[in-house]
Amino acid sequence: MPKPPTSVRLRFGHAVLLISALAAVSVAWTRRAQEVPDWRTVSAAAFPERAAELVDAGLDDAACDELAQRMNGSDPETATRAAVLLGGVLEREQTTARAPRIAALLLERLERREAVEVRGHVGVDVVAARALDSRAFMDGVAERLLELACGDAPHPVLAVRTECAAVVLEANVGWIDVSATNGLAPKDVRREGLNRRAAAFLLSVLRAETPDEAKSPRSWERVTTLAWVKTRAALALTRAATVHTLWRETGGGSSPQAAADVEVTFRPDGSWAHQMAEADRLEAILFDG
Repeated sequence: MPKPPTSVRLRFGHAVLLISALAAVSVAWTRRAQEVPDWRTVSAAAFPERAAELVDAGLDDAACDELAQRMNGSDPETATRAAVLLGGVLEREQTTARAPRIAALLLERLERREAVEVRGHVGVDVVAARALDSRAFMDGVAERLLELACGDAPHPVLAVRTECAAVVLEANVGWIDVSATNGLAPKDVRREGLNRRAAAFLLSVLRAETPDEAKSPRSWERVTTLAWVKTRAALALTRAATVHTLWRETGGGSSPQAAADVEVTFRPDGSWAHQMAEADRLEAILFDG
């Protein structure tokens, strides 16, 4: 009959079991960490859900700074994803003291004024501009966006210029001298001036490559692939015109949903006559109405 194990052997056996258990836990946690998708490598289809998870979990200033570095120094897809994440943080924090700092990171990216040779690589700047829509009339953001759109040293990419102008216009869709319809509401001269600059630039996009181009001379080197920029410009102008019309017809009434539900009648592939007529109609509402 074998001798019972000594206390030393028992202690060693327990230690082995403990080490084995800890190793198993460590392997499980390692596998779990490896299974958590990285926002840089997750599939395009899975990225929106992963981005929402990260934003909802909270990204601190250090994480935002790292995203800004990725946005400025990575491959186009990673840079665009970083811009999406920063935009999500800005949307979440738009009413907090962190918002100006995050907006500044996006503006600094745009103000690098990077030219791109591949059309698909422009996404990061378009996303960065779109993300600023909730801050477009605060802290001088609108003025900086308009400098990028139609200032003395604009962004070299027409799509980015168009997005910058559209964001400014949509941030306060429609404008009118409300003092004429509501004696308690003074006219916001600053916003009206910004909106008119934005609208004038977007009208030049609509009229590009038509016989009416002279009405709104283009300020960029000739581009013939205009479907996206014309569509974006038409959407912003139509939203502004719709809210402007509602405001006038109701004596000062406004509805954010009216801008969201607009039907854009401008067709970028329409005839010259169609494009010119639509541009004239929108201009009449916004500038003459």
